Parts: sequence; structure tokens; C-alpha cells
Amino acid sequence: MTDTPKEIIVGVLTSGDINGYLSNGLHQNAYFLYKLLELTPRIKPLLLYYPTTKEQASVDNLEIFGVTAHNATLFYEKYALDVLLLVSSVLNPDIINRFKKNNVKTVAIVYGNRYVMDQEVICYADLLPPSEGMRNPTVKSLVREDANVDAVWMSPHFAWQKDYMRYRYGAKRAFVCPYIWGPEIILSQFTGDEFWSKKDYFFHKGNEKNKNIFCTEPNIDVLKTSLFALQTVNQVYQRDNQNLGETMLLNCARAAKHNESFKEYYRSMPVAGKEKVFFEHRYKFSTITKYAQIMFHHHFMNGLNYTLLESALLGLPVVHNSEFMTDLGYYYKGANMTDAIAQLERALVHEEREDLDQYREDSLGVIEKFRYSDPSNIRGYQTLIANLFKQSVEPELPPYIVDLEYRLEHGDGYISPLV
Repeated sequence: MTDTPKEIIVGVLTSGDINGYLSNGLHQNAYFLYKLLELTPRIKPLLLYYPTTKEQASVDNLEIFGVTAHNATLFYEKYALDVLLLVSSVLNPDIINRFKKNNVKTVAIVYGNRYVMDQEVICYADLLPPSEGMRNPTVKSLVREDANVDAVWMSPHFAWQKDYMRYRYGAKRAFVCPYIWGPEIILSQFTGDEFWSKKDYFFHKGNEKNKNIFCTEPNIDVLKTSLFALQTVNQVYQRDNQNLGETMLLNCARAAKHNESFKEYYRSMPVAGKEKVFFEHRYKFSTITKYAQIMFHHHFMNGLNYTLLESALLGLPVVHNSEFMTDLGYYYKGANMTDAIAQLERALVHEEREDLDQYREDSLGVIEKFRYSDPSNIRGYQTLIANLFKQSVEPELPPYIVDLEYRLEHGDGYISPLV
């Protein structure tokens, strides 16, 4: 460990609800961070959960994908902890202070677009949820639930809000941290699904679902919705493209049922009523790919997503606008729908390519830099932890993050008037 004299015990806080891991990338973030820290010299990681139910509170540990997760309350006094990484579970300031009194270094790791969510709370938090009791996703507290932490780390795609985050979380320091991932969770879905027991769950020619499209955007804020995918599919339909199959818009069932403006807009589209577009609930990946093989991804200021990496692992044709993976699949920039239309039409005949093996190899190459076992990612977190104990230790981050931050600071010619 860089400039630290002893083994550092690091708690990684996650959720105790095992069912949430297949539908919530934040929980997977915590799991993969734990796996990375297992590979880090002079670090002893512990997966922790804060009990939110009587069942969770009644036990000292739970099993999460083969890893023992410990009840975080045991570390108030009974067991020692040097660092607490707040990843996918929120603790109020009183609980955090109980750890801080024991000289535990606390870090808020922000994998979500907190800046945009804060703006939405200001504008929309008073909106009423549907009458049947479903929550209004913008109703989130602006109170600093992770107040006065020692540091805040954030995903590379939010590097531009680093300074805001430092003040938002009352932190002394703020850094971008590596975005990490591993294949274990996605592959466990397929190996545990009887449907795939005798089938190839990687992309292959001849699958009758190869011309069907799916969009996994959550549709809970402006960052990732299925609107752009729907508009693009509608345009392809109007071009009378005979290759166009069905389209599944995941996590869109609520909008299709309750949002009158959205329903009216969809009804105005030529594709409406043609049994081409289906508004679905949320499903796990192994279920989605039973029905569709082409992924359509669209984001606004949220360019890193596990579903892109999962699709790349499976060799699926991916139509997307992630500026972090321009070499993956069928890329279009920003909201350029002309390019998106052309790329979707190419993806519809993906199985006719003569270089499918090369496409799969190229897809795997794109995701390599995000693997938690990558040495530059391990070194990044190792030095970030060292910085908590000695500020003179400068975090050593992967080259793509260094380049990203440089471009953010110098790319537009902005010079702070305070320097």
C-alpha cells in the first residue's frame, strides 16, 4: 500500500437485498469494488450492509453472490474499521458520525448523476405520483445524507461536476475514480436460467430474435429514457425497412399507462398500433435476450452503463451514443438521429456480417479497461485510499481518466479568474 504502514481494513457498504442486484447497477458497483480491493496489496476489504428490515437486523451476515456481507452495526464498537466506502446504501449523518468517532475515514462514492438529480428535485419534487401509490422518483431529499465525509469519489462520466460534489458532500477532497465491472453477475443469470441451459446465450446467426430490439433505459429521469430509441424505430418503420422486428422498451410500462402526454405522442406515430413496439416492466438481462438481440442505448450526460458492457460481453449488436465506447458496436454521436437511423438499420442485418468473430473480439477489447482486475484500476483505488491517510499521495488513475480531466479543464479555453 502506498505510504501506509499497515494493512488497511476497508468496508464497502452495499444493500442487503440480494434481489436488487440484478436490477440496480449501484449494488453491482459495490460488489465489483469489493472484488477489486481483494486484489489490492495491503488492503483487507469487507462487504457491509446496513440493515433496513427486521430480518437483516437479526443476523450478523448475509451471503451475496458467494461473498459474506457483514452487518455494518457490528462495526460501531465491536469490530475495527479503517475506511468506510459509501457506495449503494445511504446512511444518515448520525450513523456516519458513529463511525467517524472511531477515526474511520469515510468516502461517498457517487456513481449516479447527483447534479442533475438535484436539479430535478428543485423543479419536480412536488409532482404527485400515480394514484395507485407508485412513488414519484424525483422525491429525493436535498439534505446531505453523506454530510462532511473525508472525500468524495465519482465515476468518470461525472468528472465535470467534481468541484460541485466536493461542496455538495461537505468533503475535503474530491477525485474521479475508475469505473469498474466484471462478468460474474451477468453470466450467473444465464447459467441459472433453465431456458439457456442448452442454448448459446452469446450472439449467433440464425436466432429468430436477431431483428428484435430492446432498450433498457430506466425512464425515471431525463438522463436515460427510451424516447430517442422510440423515435428512431418509428423512422426506420416509415422507411418500410422489412428487417425491422419488434421493439421492447423496458421500464416504460408506467409511462405508457399514466403519462397522458407520452401516450398522445406515441399514438401520433405511424408505428403505433402495428404490434411493433411494446412497453414493458423491468426484467433481468437473461430474460430480455430471450426476446430481443439488438440493444439500443441512448443517454444524456450519463455515458457509462453496465448494460453496454453486458451487451458487449455477449457480442450483441449495440446501437449507442456512449462517448466512452466509440469503438463499440454501432455508435452515433449525441442526439444525431440521422446517424442513429443508419446504425440501427445496419444492426438489423448484423448477423449477415462476415466478420462476426472479429466483432465479438473487438467488443471484448472495448470492455477490458473497465474490468476490476485491470492493474491500472487496482492502482487507482489503491492510491485513492492512500490519499485518505496522506494527502501528498497523488491518486494514479487510468490514462483515459487523466486525459478526460485534462480535456475538461483545458478543452474549452476556460481560465479561472481566481488564478
